Amino acid sequence: MIEALSQPDVQAFLKAHATDSPAKLALQRHLPGGVSASLLASQLKARQKAKDKLPSWLSRDGIIFPHGVALEQCSSETTAGFKAARWAGQSFADLTGGTGVDTFFFSQSFEKGVYVEADAERCELASHNFGVLGVGHLQVVLSTAEAFLADTTDHYDFIYIDPDRRANHKRAIGFSDSTPDVVQLMPELLKRATTVLIKASPMIDIQQGLRDLGTVSKVLVLAVNNECKEVLFECGSSGGPVEIEAWQVQGGQETVLRFSLEEEASAGVSFGEPEAFIYDPNVAITKSGAYKTVAVRYGLKKLHPNTHLYTSATLVEGFPGRTFRVLAVLPFSSKGLKSLKLPFAKAHVMSKNFPLEAAELQKRLKLKEGEEGFVMGVTVGSGKVLVVAERVVIA
Repeated sequence: MIEALSQPDVQAFLKAHATDSPAKLALQRHLPGGVSASLLASQLKARQKAKDKLPSWLSRDGIIFPHGVALEQCSSETTAGFKAARWAGQSFADLTGGTGVDTFFFSQSFEKGVYVEADAERCELASHNFGVLGVGHLQVVLSTAEAFLADTTDHYDFIYIDPDRRANHKRAIGFSDSTPDVVQLMPELLKRATTVLIKASPMIDIQQGLRDLGTVSKVLVLAVNNECKEVLFECGSSGGPVEIEAWQVQGGQETVLRFSLEEEASAGVSFGEPEAFIYDPNVAITKSGAYKTVAVRYGLKKLHPNTHLYTSATLVEGFPGRTFRVLAVLPFSSKGLKSLKLPFAKAHVMSKNFPLEAAELQKRLKLKEGEEGFVMGVTVGSGKVLVVAERVVIA
């Protein structure tokens, strides 16, 4: 497959037909290089998926992309580059190599590395792509993570592991339900590396992950364009409190909120009714659990213990999330929704700790989706209200 797809005329064909329908391509008869229509169609489909996820790889002649789940599961250039910029040293091992994206980016930060993968086809594909990308200091090893750790006597500065969360065709969340089981492997991992970085499901319960692993020094929550992409547990020797970092990457800019679980637990947050401005923290902060810390850091009041929105009488700049100017606060009554007078016919509708989901609230308000304003269904100290607001964009 690799040899066939690597032919210059085949690569040129794929570039020339970059936006074509893979389904239609699969029906064509006259194709370059003697490559089957189904193989070309599969590669074209993979390249189209990689357009936004791996643009620099797509621009390189000769890169062959995996199909199906392998490409869906792999890191994007943004998340792989984020990790590679924060861990560096002499040696590393990626024990769940997959498509090799994370391995490739880590190779830019380490002098030598090992790519470990249990699937022979993925190993062959990664070896080919590493060659095209000019990476000469990576060793490709066909092995499971468990077998590699049992056989090696080497010690690494850094080991990275991204457990398969789709074992038995079910999407797992916890570490023990993934393959390999990093909880069971942890003693061996720490024996073979100074630092171990484990990528978890974005849906993981961070507190449960900390209890399961037991040797965590830091947790990084990474959101890209306000979508949680990765939760990373850094493990190693640490006697201090676990540090949590909530990272947001938006438009090429990075923001972070750092805190500890102890700080969050002891934070003395104030509560209050909606004032002139409302603040909605980015998803990295809410996922990390910095519900009280973010209020204290920015001098804000929280609307309710279970409503993760914040308020202030004067504008607070630099808040890590969205800021809104309050236009009106209306009492909520399910029966009275039809008689409400709103200042616009189109709006984004939000639901925060509220009995109606956003879509249902929008339907009952007879609002069309639009940019004119925002309506937030929220629970505050005095009860349930609708906050009518407009977005504040701070340059």
